[in-house]
Amino acid sequence: MMKTGTTMVEDTEENRQICRNTCRACPTYKHNSLERYQPDALFCARGTTSVPSPKELNCYCPACELYTKHSLVIGHFCVRQ
Repeated sequence: MMKTGTTMVEDTEENRQICRNTCRACPTYKHNSLERYQPDALFCARGTTSVPSPKELNCYCPACELYTKHSLVIGHFCVRQ
């Protein structure tokens, strides 16, 4: 979910690298082994994980550079949007 008037996060290799730096440290990402399922990163642009019934732990989204840059307003992009 994004604030009105913001641009969508683009699915680029540069943005994926930024995402990997934050997501790989995220407890939800680690606990659910999200790297094994599609999409494996950049959930704010690519949608939720295909893991059936993932367990949400702590959300690292607000610590991500993309979260601030694109004025995103909700976290847990990996499991709900």
